[in-house]
Amino acid sequence: MSTEVDVKSILIKDGINNNDLDDTNNNIVNTVTLLEKLLKTNKNQSFSKTLVNTENNSCTMICQQPGEGNRKHYHPDWNEWWFILDGEWEFIIDGEKKIIRKNDLVFIPKNTWHKITAIGNKPATRLAVSRYDVAHVYK
Repeated sequence: MSTEVDVKSILIKDGINNNDLDDTNNNIVNTVTLLEKLLKTNKNQSFSKTLVNTENNSCTMICQQPGEGNRKHYHPDWNEWWFILDGEWEFIIDGEKKIIRKNDLVFIPKNTWHKITAIGNKPATRLAVSRYDVAHVYK
């Protein structure tokens, strides 16, 4: 098993090369307008945009193309949750497959193996809520 903590490195290894980790903690962000702008700017490429990064938590918008996602992992010390902004995702949570769609909220407790893959015929976007220093444990 291996453990990773660096967010940018984790995102790149998960296939997301366009990562904006700056310009965070704005008082108000319209996620619909921001997503429309980022989809046009990134033209069929996966991207992430961190919206919040504090000592207590972080929130990152992650958009991936169908077939893309993250590697199977768990967090030993931190619960994680996502809000689906658009598209469809296949979540595998402790070996159980679930199809997650726009406006769904997913909570995964610490020490729970999970893997996320965008499915469907268009990009899928989620808000990942966690913390920047959370350990990701991979097989």
